Amino acid sequence: MSFFESVTQLPEDPILHLPIAFAADPRTQKVNLGVGSYRDSNGLPVVLNCVRKAEAELSSKYLNKEYQPIEGNASYLKATNELIFGSDFLKSYAGGLFSAQTIGGTGALRLGGEFLVQETSKTIFVPSPTWPNHKPIFTRSGLKMHSYRYYDERTHQLDFAGLCGDISNMSPGSTIMLHGSCHNPTGIDPTQEQWQELSRLIKHHRIIPFFDIAYQGFIGTLDEDARAIRYFASQGHEMLVAYSYSKSCALYGERMGALTVLAQHEEAARKIGSQIKQIVRSIYSTPPLHGMQVINEIMHAPALKKEWLEELVQMRDRIKEMRRCLIDGLERGNSQKDWSFLKRQNGFFSFCGLNPEQVHRLLKDYGIYMLSNSRINVAGLNKNNMDYVIEALLAVTQS
Repeated sequence: MSFFESVTQLPEDPILHLPIAFAADPRTQKVNLGVGSYRDSNGLPVVLNCVRKAEAELSSKYLNKEYQPIEGNASYLKATNELIFGSDFLKSYAGGLFSAQTIGGTGALRLGGEFLVQETSKTIFVPSPTWPNHKPIFTRSGLKMHSYRYYDERTHQLDFAGLCGDISNMSPGSTIMLHGSCHNPTGIDPTQEQWQELSRLIKHHRIIPFFDIAYQGFIGTLDEDARAIRYFASQGHEMLVAYSYSKSCALYGERMGALTVLAQHEEAARKIGSQIKQIVRSIYSTPPLHGMQVINEIMHAPALKKEWLEELVQMRDRIKEMRRCLIDGLERGNSQKDWSFLKRQNGFFSFCGLNPEQVHRLLKDYGIYMLSNSRINVAGLNKNNMDYVIEALLAVTQS
């Protein structure tokens, strides 16, 4: 009998399996709106010009491939924290701060989860709904995971009263996962006034905020999209932030991210750093090099950083234009469904308000791939497939 006879067969990942199934689909007319990666107006993957130039510059320098420190490159981490918190806050911050370069935003979330369960918090609350990978990340970290009300499926809006009520019932010392901007999958974020009330409640009930920010720059400017995190920091929260460069720099495969922890004083930050570095050492020892060097080159060369910001605006504007075209087409169609709720959504994703049967019909009859909860990647839309997607959405939503 095999030693592995009792191993359980798990289902494929609901997001990362979609491009595999899409590639295997023999139909010529098909559309992949699943995985949240940016596509250009022809539906092709993008490598930013600033990234190409940074890689060419790095190649000319003949750099070595030595190990990095366990926590990663200090210059990279400083630049990342400036994007998150702003340079003025970092200069004036009187507390302690520890950061570690991570393997994408996913690695930052897992690293933060393992640190929390080992040292301070055993329970985490995530919004309902949330990014599907939050559950396996945190449960495999050892955290007990619960959900809080976030999205009202009836009104297609933020359930702010339910959210506040659930926070009031969380135990002191619990952790709450918050999406820093561009909530995944709904595209619905709190207003700045609502963020202020959430900050007050979370601080009053002594809950640890853990921000996941993977889409900075896809609603507004970098500063605007970091406003919620910066407000929490200004209010003296001890908190964690998981950051990802996958979307903003289109560096999906390089897996570049960071985990930052804010503590009340420097001694606490040193202790936190010692624990996080030990976790890193026991998993992958030191973080990867190439993606860090690319980002460092961009962030510290004024011309490249300027070009990056311009390319980020271009990506953001194209996504906004595709959302507008989608909404216009659906509203012009002879539809019994009210699509106006899509106008309140931002960022990469739109939550289309379809049931699983309608999503299945889109796949079966039209070759349109999306998550079962009807989350679509708006960047997957373009002038070549827009009319086809609109036609299909209208067809499956007729009673």
